[in-house]
Amino acid sequence: MSGSRLGSAPTSTEAAGGDSAEILLSPRELIAAIAGKIQGVSPMVAWARELGDLHASLLPCAPDRRPEGFDPAAVRAEIARIIDIIDSSAVGRLPCIPQARTHTHTLGQVVSTVAETFATAWWTVRHSDDEEVRHHAWTRLGEIREGYAALLADIETKRVQLPTEVIADPSVPASVPASR
Repeated sequence: MSGSRLGSAPTSTEAAGGDSAEILLSPRELIAAIAGKIQGVSPMVAWARELGDLHASLLPCAPDRRPEGFDPAAVRAEIARIIDIIDSSAVGRLPCIPQARTHTHTLGQVVSTVAETFATAWWTVRHSDDEEVRHHAWTRLGEIREGYAALLADIETKRVQLPTEVIADPSVPASVPASR
């Protein structure tokens, strides 16, 4: 988990206060945060970076390159914990628009998906010899980024609101984010 700060992401109490401008990073800021290119700005930057690091730690690698005692289930539980922190922090900061449709994923799930796609794209670019596979991974990251940008535009224009809590899928273990 190169660069990971497992367990060091700010807690929801550390993130109290603020408004939607603090919790909703622009697409460029979100990608930069996941990549570790920016710091500060808002707690979301640290959470996005941590999600990127955690998702990267789950990507395939030689077993001898993993830290001793590496536990993928613990990493997934930490991902779920950070998603919950983001979602808790978003309550009261994001607009509640009764007439707007409700998005299918919470903010934490959306950020986690962007982070996972970013980690996968970079892993693919660095490890695949197949140009088409690399291109597909990079294109997918672009699609996810554009989808996030469209979601922000829909929130800003009050066409969509994000759910404030996850409706549990009984087929998904509790330690796994519902977006999986």
